[in-house]
Amino acid sequence: MRDDEWEPTLTMKRALIAERRSEVVCYRDDAHEVAQEAGELVLSWLGKSSANSGVDVLVDAALAVPDDLTVLRSMPDDRLPFVAGVVCSPSRWKLAEKIGHDMLAVHKPVALYAEQIGGAVDTTLERLSPEKPVWRSNWTLEDHPALFQPSSPGRALVDHPSELWIRIERETLRRLPRTRGILFTIRGFQEPLSTYVRRGPETIRTLRELVARLPDSLARYKSVYDYRAATVSWLDSLLASH
Repeated sequence: MRDDEWEPTLTMKRALIAERRSEVVCYRDDAHEVAQEAGELVLSWLGKSSANSGVDVLVDAALAVPDDLTVLRSMPDDRLPFVAGVVCSPSRWKLAEKIGHDMLAVHKPVALYAEQIGGAVDTTLERLSPEKPVWRSNWTLEDHPALFQPSSPGRALVDHPSELWIRIERETLRRLPRTRGILFTIRGFQEPLSTYVRRGPETIRTLRELVARLPDSLARYKSVYDYRAATVSWLDSLLASH
C-alpha cells in the first residue's frame, strides 16, 4: 500500500538491516529456494529483479517495500514452518524465536489463538492457492510510537490514554506456485490514539466496545490490560462531548 509512510519506513528498514541484521533477518538452511521465489514475486510486482540468489533475494525485496516479509516452507509431512523472514516492525516479539515453528506454535503467546482461530487458520493455509491470496488485519494499542519493538518494556510507559498509539497490521498470505510455500507479509501502521479518535463518534464507539469486551488474557497480550479502564473512561468522555 503506497502512502506517506512508504519512504520513511524503507529508510528505517535500510538502517536496521545494515546495523542490526541478525535481529531482523533470520532463516534456516533449507529456506533458500522458497525465500528466493517469494522475493522474486514481490520484486516482479514492482517491475524489479535481483542479481542475488536464495535468502538474499528476499532481503532485496524487503528493502523495496515497507512490508515485512516472512516465508513458510511446504514440508513432505504437510507441515508449514516459518523458515525465513525479514521483519523490521515486530510488535514486541523476536523473529529468531519464530523460525522453525508452524503457525500454531508461532502464535502460542497469542491468547485464545489455538482455541478460537487456530484451526480456521490452518484450514485457510491448506486451501490457499497462488491465484487467490488472502488478507486480514489486526489491531492493538501501544505505549511507544516505534514500529520496531522487538521487546516488551514490562511496565506502563504513559500516564494517560491520549498518549497511546493505535497499531494496525495488514497481513497477506499467498501460495507460491513453484515451491508451494507461502509468502506471509505484514505491514504495520501506527497513529496517535488522540488523532485516530478524531474520525468521529462511530470510530470512538467501535474502539470503545473492542477495548471493553476483550477477554483479560487477550487484553494483556495486546498491551491493553493496564490501560483498559482508563481508556474506556476516556473514550466515554469523548462520546459524551459529541
